[in-house]
Amino acid sequence: MSTAADGTSQKLPSIQLTPLENTLKDLLLDVAQYIRNRGTENTHGDGTETILRFTGGWVRDKLLGVGSHDIDVAINNMTGYQFGTILKEYLDIPENMEKYKGEHGEKALSLHKIEANPEKSKHLETVTTKIFGFDVDLVNLRKEAYDENSRTPQMEFGTAEEDALRRDATINALFYNLNESKVEDLTRRGLDDMRDKIIRTPMEPYQTFKDDPLRVLRLIRFASRLGFRIDEDTENAMQHSDIGSALKLKISRERVGIEVQKMLQGPDPRGALHVIDRLHLYPIIFANYQDDAAPDCSTWSLGYDALNRLLFSADESGAVGRVRALLVRDSLETYYAWTIAAFAPWSAIPPRIQGTKPTVPRMGEAARDGLRADNKMINILKQAAAHWRIVIDVKTALVENQMQGTPAEIRQQVGLHIRSWTADWKFCVLLSLLQEIMQGGDFVQGETLPLVLPTARIVTYTPASAVVLHSYDQFLSYIVEQGLEGVCDLKHIVKGDEVMKAFGGKKGPWVSKALRLVIEWQLLNPDSQDKQELLKFLESKREEIGV
Repeated sequence: MSTAADGTSQKLPSIQLTPLENTLKDLLLDVAQYIRNRGTENTHGDGTETILRFTGGWVRDKLLGVGSHDIDVAINNMTGYQFGTILKEYLDIPENMEKYKGEHGEKALSLHKIEANPEKSKHLETVTTKIFGFDVDLVNLRKEAYDENSRTPQMEFGTAEEDALRRDATINALFYNLNESKVEDLTRRGLDDMRDKIIRTPMEPYQTFKDDPLRVLRLIRFASRLGFRIDEDTENAMQHSDIGSALKLKISRERVGIEVQKMLQGPDPRGALHVIDRLHLYPIIFANYQDDAAPDCSTWSLGYDALNRLLFSADESGAVGRVRALLVRDSLETYYAWTIAAFAPWSAIPPRIQGTKPTVPRMGEAARDGLRADNKMINILKQAAAHWRIVIDVKTALVENQMQGTPAEIRQQVGLHIRSWTADWKFCVLLSLLQEIMQGGDFVQGETLPLVLPTARIVTYTPASAVVLHSYDQFLSYIVEQGLEGVCDLKHIVKGDEVMKAFGGKKGPWVSKALRLVIEWQLLNPDSQDKQELLKFLESKREEIGV
């Protein structure tokens, strides 16, 4: 039995270090001994002896049996920069370098990038470097003081307990004391919360979020990543209007966007969106900074649950598998799909009107202003929002045999529509699928889903949702059968200069009209590469072309 921080007897878990982690530990402790031998202890902290700790996420992940290459090293009595400088000095001694380079070579101990973080005040300088392949942050123990008018904390030297209590969650406040080779739970709740799979703040949650509202998003992200639940008092504080207002108005949208991106790229985006939905945080996180409209989130869960089941279904050969195989092929497209699901409530709201023209679709506007999304993501959302209604119309007309014309003419119509939806047409189709389900056809909600789903799941559907899914399977199967998946990349077999030469005309708007007709002819005649036949067709359209 070990003695816990509160003086009670508590069996503390042990951490098994890998050989490389153990070598790093030995190196850091040798540097601490080197400091003692020099008699240069710096007593800015809580004592004269240098005590080193691995902190934060590394400890949490090790206790969960997950490896990590990111290690934060906390020093009790000097800044990270001071310790890093002495570490470099220690390794500049040949026999020390020889002792530790081993099979890794000197390159693994090259510390030429020991630099102070310029964003930190001089007396709290930190260092980031690479040792034995680990990304190591050297930082002193600290406490935080917040100014009412700023969300940036003023850092001061602190004790180990003060450092633990300032952290966002008890499970992130666990330390591994290198000097004593033991886990430290200085909040007295971290290990219990790890066991019970609970996310809670070390201090009173309202004040914790008041000090830094971004912690609301961080805790949601950790809950979804780890499959933990958020403590009730912590959730209640998250929903407080003061916290919501501070999160929306006082935290940079870049920082909010980074947290949301990590959620949507994590192992359980559905879990994160569900918490946001349940706690009514949608208008705060996916915010409208024009304050002229609010999305209806009453059926949003149908959309993100539908996507979750679509992605995790074990049905590889049926409708679900075929739809998934075409719309969501890799991890990047999976991230885009979750982002579309996240912004889906905004897609039903018409864009604002400025003058006589509509502005950017609401989905794109919310991503741009609310999360500072990159241009690629904004463009995907803009295109999906602009076209999802016409996608439904075209899909419905096709599968219900309402399109007029010969089979070749129907192929041409569908191909031209897809080209108008741009190269991101698959995301337009995905949003239309989610919207149809949100408007009525729900997946069966029979069982309570765990936060982290197994990789395979048998999915059943209500009759309404089965009809929706089947219709998209038919639509996408038609696109594949007709070879239209890559229609946006279809090249003109007759180029613009050839058209100008054939018509004897100069460059002008008429050339674009002619090239549009070239694509129409190619879609109508997919097996033909006959340029002469194509030019004859264009000649018959001379009046329409306007030349």
